[in-house]
Amino acid sequence: MIIHEIHGNDSSVLELIKDEFRTITDVNTMKNYHPDFADLPGNFFKILDEGRYSVGKGKYYVVEDSGKYICSAGWNEYGLEPDIALLLTRMYVTPKHRCKYIIGKTILPKMIQECEKFKKLYITVNDYNISIYNWFLRNQRGKRSALFADWPKIYKNFKPVGKKNIYYTDQYVVELIK
Repeated sequence: MIIHEIHGNDSSVLELIKDEFRTITDVNTMKNYHPDFADLPGNFFKILDEGRYSVGKGKYYVVEDSGKYICSAGWNEYGLEPDIALLLTRMYVTPKHRCKYIIGKTILPKMIQECEKFKKLYITVNDYNISIYNWFLRNQRGKRSALFADWPKIYKNFKPVGKKNIYYTDQYVVELIK
């Protein structure tokens, strides 16, 4: 397994990402990831072009194995509040590798370490993946969920803080407990 770190659209690993994101057929997901929607606000390729993952302000990780895309996620300084870093942004995991927690075991620890200078570290989720936020709520209340019982322990270091408007979109936010 190789973990690539990219900051812009000049990376050689970009074709690997494009090839995988072209296979996405879910309508909600396509707008955020598919290269054919690169001109839409919020699309990964537009975000990359705009410099959200530029050196010193963010980084995007891509995991590959034997030349095949496995998963990816980034972190970036929240441009509207520079003392906040957003973690696991534009995260995508191939269906074959979901529930293996590769990102939580490999990428998330790197992100937390790289973002030590920020006062707050957030992970955000939208309405369509509210089940993730609900896991954090159950965890905070000391309840177990069979659905997510084997998540890496690193996720237990985050607490739910409710809904916030992040980049003009209402999202559920969990914050790293420092």
